[in-house]
Amino acid sequence: MNKLNIGERTKYINPSKIREVFMKVQSLTNQGIKVANLSIGRPDFDTPEHIKEATRKALNEGKVHYTSSAGIMELREAICYRMKEDYNLHFDPDEVIVTGGASHANYIATQTILDQDDEILIPEPMYVYYSGWSYLSTAKCVSVPIHEKDDFVINHVELEKYITAKTKAIILTSPHNPTGQVYEKDCIKEIAKLAIKYNFYVISDDIYNKILFDNVEYYNIASIAGMKERTIIIGSFSKTYAMDGWRIGYLIAPKKVISGAIKMHQHTLTCVNTFAQYGAKVALTDSQECVEKMVSEFDRRRCLILSYLDKMSVPYIRPRGAFYVFPNIRQFGMHSEDFCDFLLKEARVAVVPGNAFGQGGEGYVRIANTVPYEVIEEGMERFKNTIVRL
Repeated sequence: MNKLNIGERTKYINPSKIREVFMKVQSLTNQGIKVANLSIGRPDFDTPEHIKEATRKALNEGKVHYTSSAGIMELREAICYRMKEDYNLHFDPDEVIVTGGASHANYIATQTILDQDDEILIPEPMYVYYSGWSYLSTAKCVSVPIHEKDDFVINHVELEKYITAKTKAIILTSPHNPTGQVYEKDCIKEIAKLAIKYNFYVISDDIYNKILFDNVEYYNIASIAGMKERTIIIGSFSKTYAMDGWRIGYLIAPKKVISGAIKMHQHTLTCVNTFAQYGAKVALTDSQECVEKMVSEFDRRRCLILSYLDKMSVPYIRPRGAFYVFPNIRQFGMHSEDFCDFLLKEARVAVVPGNAFGQGGEGYVRIANTVPYEVIEEGMERFKNTIVRL
């Protein structure tokens, strides 16, 4: 045995196909080739000035040392305030951990509640790292297909067929990445009934919950009687406040989960950047007008993409949240990765192949409206002119 081999576990987790697209775009950009990059899952806006100012103030005041591992009390109180203000959900600061973004929160959540032989249900198409986190926790990832015919929303009758005695949790993402769909109240209630009936956790990874369109409403499953004690909420500042590079998020959970999660947190991060936490606190407690303006612009861009897909007769389910469109490209007779490579080479437009989100995403691509309107217009025009050749 070669003792200098790397750990076996690294062989069974996959690199992100989204990052692969990113590297292809970067290579072309370095060659001076202009690409309409409709692949990036983060806002293109600058972080609002009042958030940056609060962060600079904290830095100038010398708030540069370790905090409690759970995060500064002011920020945890602000998270509780925002949950109460927006969703009438009441939490104690001791039920909150400030994390290094939503990915870190998801990681410590899965590592805390899952054991070997446990099963975790994940609707597929799914976010790229869910299966890897499940594997690293030694649990089994059970993919639950969601279909275009159901508007990419979980069918609770089908979901129940995947539940076994080993089911420990389900991950819900609403609005959903990559499809942009939102689980309405009736759907959430049916999932809650199953969670209570079969006694499993719900990880509510709803980091796009402020990015909603067409007057749809976000509904958190923890609002339902009997669910608060079995729900873990994942939150992030990345999408809502254009703070993706700040790497700050949070986890809200029952105290018995927090007692284990804080140890996982300490073993991976110790604590989040101190002065950034003061900026995050202001993001939650000051005016939310900046969020409303960003969402309005995302909506304008979304409608532009949909209008082009209509012109091209490319079918899609109208997204009602997040900043993605997930059109069906099967009519072109190409695998999703081949289609994306063709589009990048011939049209200089970057989108993400659907199989980046599991085999349930094959036959689709994800288009993000996270670049300026003019770039989207230019890119979708080239998209339209190029696919005529297929």
